[in-house]
Amino acid sequence: MNIQKIFAGPRVKKIRNSIGLSQIAMANELDISPSYLNLIERNQRPITVQLILKLSKTYNISPEELEGDADGTVTALKEIFSDSLLQGELPGYEELFEVADVAPNVASGIQKLHEGYRQALLRLSELNAGMSEGQDVSQTALPTDLVQSAMEARDNYYDNLDRSAEKLASELDLGSGMFAALQDRLLKNHRITVQTLPINTMPEWTRRFDKHSMRLFISDRLNSYGRVTELACYLVNCELSDEIDRAVLRLNLKSPEAVKAGRMELMNYAALALLLPYKRFFQTTQRMKYDVEAIAKRFDVSFGEVAYRMTTLSRVDLEGIPFFLQEVDQAGNKVRRLGLRGYPKNSFGGQCPKLSIFKAVSLPQQLLTQIVESQNGQAYFTLNRSTKQSGGAYGENMRQTAIMLACEAEFITDMIYASGGAVDRADVGQNCRLCERPHCAQRAEPPIARPMMFDGSENSISAFNFKV
Repeated sequence: MNIQKIFAGPRVKKIRNSIGLSQIAMANELDISPSYLNLIERNQRPITVQLILKLSKTYNISPEELEGDADGTVTALKEIFSDSLLQGELPGYEELFEVADVAPNVASGIQKLHEGYRQALLRLSELNAGMSEGQDVSQTALPTDLVQSAMEARDNYYDNLDRSAEKLASELDLGSGMFAALQDRLLKNHRITVQTLPINTMPEWTRRFDKHSMRLFISDRLNSYGRVTELACYLVNCELSDEIDRAVLRLNLKSPEAVKAGRMELMNYAALALLLPYKRFFQTTQRMKYDVEAIAKRFDVSFGEVAYRMTTLSRVDLEGIPFFLQEVDQAGNKVRRLGLRGYPKNSFGGQCPKLSIFKAVSLPQQLLTQIVESQNGQAYFTLNRSTKQSGGAYGENMRQTAIMLACEAEFITDMIYASGGAVDRADVGQNCRLCERPHCAQRAEPPIARPMMFDGSENSISAFNFKV
């Protein structure tokens, strides 16, 4: 009988490096000579079935990790090299196994390049079809636009994913803090070590995983909140991958690229649910009367993370105030909109220049409270503060945004802000084109449903005078 020889040198070396053993130490534990282990690691000797079983028992690993394409890399490479563009480049698939084993980072790079190439072709095809139909392609919706629209339109709570993250949080040993707990979990369950690198070593990334050495690199440009968040994101991607995929299905996204963008959003959601477990976070909000800054200090997270988490308090029997949230950048561009009951785009809007969020973006660390009344008479309470991207070195211009956390004004009595003294007030519209409030000094555009008045004998405080 012809038994296929298994050459798994790079995989054996990866296991050895991940647990910090020398060749001599590992050889002693496996009852083989160091020279024989050296030959195995250089793929000059095949690995025997007996040694596979010994490795599996000694280091608690699955035999499949040594026997073949455990992480699907070779399968992915086979698919790439079956592309008509690359057909005939390989005489066989043996080289792909060698690339996957010896240079896993190169294999990962090939996958990313091919995926980018495939998505570019798809995007060009869509643009070409739109242009042939006379469409303005500058208004073409991007995958990220589709994800944001889907998330705005639904409740910002994913029950199964949230509960899975809460269960994972309960398994962490927080005796030495959250960062140490996440670091320990990655090492024990996934043989991944965490290493912080200086900015000049990793200038363009905040997090990067090296498959070859099984190390997760974190940039020291990040502050303590940012480093913990990066570890949490990676851990939930390792342990809650299936739950994240199932949650993405609820967004009903059509294009593969949008599905990937949606997955990234829900990976961030799961990381936040890990850092701020639902029940404990809910109880804290009740006890501290939704004091965002104080709660952020209690959990040692950022203002923005607490604000986002407050839009998710929709679990049965543990429901919080129905908050919604908007984030904008310094140019007023929408970054994100979410809500416990979806974002109220039709009733609230969020683009009125009188909203304090547009003032807050240029006032670092200042908390602005405001009560606004929409055109339909509904009053809302808004809490506004700027946030800045974590980290950065001297001379770097990090992104600064502002967050508005809002709810119907009737809920203000449940919050600490009810006793906060003077609160700014304003009458607002959805946006200038849909707002018919006359004589508004902040108006940026005329209303589409009212005729303009061009009378040289009078002039309004508004840039646009119209008939009411």
